[in-house]
Amino acid sequence: MNLIFEEGMYSLTNDLEQLVKALRDAGVQFEIVGGVAVNAHIFLEHRSRSFVTRDIDVLIRRNDLEQVAKATESLGSEAVHLVFAGEKSRTTQAQPHPELHPEEKHLSGIAIPVAPLRDLLQMKLNAFRLKDLVHIEILDDAGLITPAVERELPEILQQRLTEARQRIAADKPDVEG
Repeated sequence: MNLIFEEGMYSLTNDLEQLVKALRDAGVQFEIVGGVAVNAHIFLEHRSRSFVTRDIDVLIRRNDLEQVAKATESLGSEAVHLVFAGEKSRTTQAQPHPELHPEEKHLSGIAIPVAPLRDLLQMKLNAFRLKDLVHIEILDDAGLITPAVERELPEILQQRLTEARQRIAADKPDVEG
């Protein structure tokens, strides 16, 4: 089982490295978002909280789509999902995805541009799926969702954060054993 885990991690890391290189070489501004970005934010100081993710989510501008397609067509990865800055991916999102504000992080020896914590949290609260709640819990347990970060969120997302915390707390054991 461990071999399957390691093979999956190697494959995803390889895909990430190739993707970042291709987009940088093409001069496209982008950010890695989603689970990979959560890992990038927590990995150095909270490695024990890191987790496996099965895909790479990339935030780009829609007008860069053709350039992204050309730059990545030879990669052949099925594990890459594109989302567009300033747009909604689902009608249930409270707000559009944030604009690009990449910050450099290191993950598995690769320097990658990731969404700042505030923007990443906004995207997680917008999507509000089960896996997003898990990612919010990881970020919160790592102490990264500070009162200052919370205050920067729009009111609707502050409400979702409160709801997320309530749902997470309700699922935790109430006795130690």
